[in-house]
Amino acid sequence: AAAVAAPVANLLSHMGTSDSGYYVTPFGMGCGPEDDPELYRRLSPVNYCHQVTAATLILQGENDGRCPRGQAEELFSNLIRCTDAEVQLVVYPQSSHAEAESGRPSNRVDYHGRLAEWVDRHANPR
Repeated sequence: AAAVAAPVANLLSHMGTSDSGYYVTPFGMGCGPEDDPELYRRLSPVNYCHQVTAATLILQGENDGRCPRGQAEELFSNLIRCTDAEVQLVVYPQSSHAEAESGRPSNRVDYHGRLAEWVDRHANPR
């Protein structure tokens, strides 16, 4: 089983849509995509969806500027297209990047409960 929250699925599209991607991504990568496009491709999880066999839960804040919703949607759509594994995307309304720690209490309860249930159901088959 796998669970991912606020993913960076595609380094190139994240760089262009995140509120910090335009400077954090090239800094972290040690170069811009124009310098080494193969590195950006190789390190983008979305390019490996066809190898996924684990049930995958994706948790995302609707208004996350750090890891925008489109990253979660890109990962989700590629997993649905490329694998037979169970995949679920949950988008929390009016939520930011810090949903798990400081979001609406009802969302935090759902977030942590859903995560625990997912891992329990998929990692501990009975």
